[in-house]
Amino acid sequence: MIEFLKQKTVKFLVNRKLKHSKSEEISFSTAFRRSFSFLIVLPDDEKDFRASLHVLRFLDERKKSFQVLTRDYRVSLLAQIYRTRAIEVGIAELTRLDLPNHKLTAKLESMRYDAVIDLNRAENLFAIYILQTIPSKVRIGFKRKGSDKYYNLQIANNEEKPENSYNNFLNCLKMF
Repeated sequence: MIEFLKQKTVKFLVNRKLKHSKSEEISFSTAFRRSFSFLIVLPDDEKDFRASLHVLRFLDERKKSFQVLTRDYRVSLLAQIYRTRAIEVGIAELTRLDLPNHKLTAKLESMRYDAVIDLNRAENLFAIYILQTIPSKVRIGFKRKGSDKYYNLQIANNEEKPENSYNNFLNCLKMF
């Protein structure tokens, strides 16, 4: 019961944050090509985490500048070249509702990113809150129920295997 109320409260806070953000019309044919700095929110699920590392390699091959936002215990699982680009989220950076605290949001708001990519295939309200906090024109994520409010570029997620979903994600990014 408490977990249900907590979930509803977090959704209310995320939607309230969404009301204050503006979305502009953008052309996706050039949006990815013209984006140079990215914030990548890595998934919490273990299988998704491992499969999503292909996206980091893709961005590195394209000479894009990016930072990775992940839980502090997952930083050691990243390749050595990506560890210096990691923003660690520990228990100290979370509120009681598992949202980012004021210190973390202020840090992320001060950084400027051209695009934010959420690699969570399942709904993750922490990641959605982060996406709404950061002033970015392009927000990319997987399609799921109600996700059209949060992302302006959505990638279909019909696969049971995470590897296939992330390969589809990369194929969509390659089109732009």
